[in-house]
Amino acid sequence: MNWTILLPLLIGCCGILQGTFNRQISTTIGVTQAALITNIGSLGICLFFYFYVKNFSNSLPDFFQIKAPLTTYKWWYIFPPIFGFLIIAGIPFAIAKLGAVKVTVGLIAAQMITSIIWDFVVEDISLNIMKIIGIFFAFLSVTFITLSK
Repeated sequence: MNWTILLPLLIGCCGILQGTFNRQISTTIGVTQAALITNIGSLGICLFFYFYVKNFSNSLPDFFQIKAPLTTYKWWYIFPPIFGFLIIAGIPFAIAKLGAVKVTVGLIAAQMITSIIWDFVVEDISLNIMKIIGIFFAFLSVTFITLSK
């Protein structure tokens, strides 16, 4: 069995748990400080990971290897941190207003649409009937969850 298939499930759980923890933290110190703490923690973890890969590159798969110097960055590399910040600051706010289930279902539906567009436009992966049915049920789920109290 390819255990990589479990990675999106783990990341999905982490995304919701991060948002719900930050929502709880934000009731005490505010979402601004919760986002700051989260991002400082992420920076520390990323720095540790970077130096680990740099010093022990043979212990990880090729995907994680450093392939170019930091000076080769392009202007559009700023988008992932912006998106990360929006996720870290936006999910706790949305959970506070809507609840975790509505936010999660909405996120999944938006991720499905975005990923299908990305696959079609960037990766040249076509849309098929199963994907269309999946989107339909995701939006049906969003509708039912949104209408519930």
